[in-house]
Amino acid sequence: MKALPFLFAALVYAGSAGAQTPAPQLTQEQAQQLMARQMQVMAATFDYRHSRLGFDETVTALGAAIARQGWKPGPIHDAQAAMAKSGAAAGKRMKVLEACPAGFNDQLAKASQGKLPPHPCRFTVFEGQDGKTYVMRLNSAFIAKGIEGEAGKMMSFIGADEDAILKGIVE
Repeated sequence: MKALPFLFAALVYAGSAGAQTPAPQLTQEQAQQLMARQMQVMAATFDYRHSRLGFDETVTALGAAIARQGWKPGPIHDAQAAMAKSGAAAGKRMKVLEACPAGFNDQLAKASQGKLPPHPCRFTVFEGQDGKTYVMRLNSAFIAKGIEGEAGKMMSFIGADEDAILKGIVE
């Protein structure tokens, strides 16, 4: 028990020594390449598709598809109304549909031993600057590729379910 303070001090010292190590210097070209790769990963993290339907029809079709898939539907948030209420200038229409398989996040937490955050379980329907309707969601299938074991399988499962929900609605 007397060794505990010394162990703690050694860990703090080792951590501070590592924190003071200067970062490697990148050339401008290397920094640009790194930023481009990061942007590609961020873009792949979200699935962003054009809807075959109008705005209201997309929201209705998604709600019906979520129910057919057996997912537990949650509330539909009117993001445009919330922004207007907070004083933002009137924007394009946007609604967020919450939906997730019953108990999915509890199962994901157990499978990942608490290391993964909860899945957001949302579909966002919005009007783009071009006036067309789009649907955006977290790209669970892409994320699953970086996760091993049961948690990765669960993310693949939810990605396949999301694809089934979007089938016939998006291009």
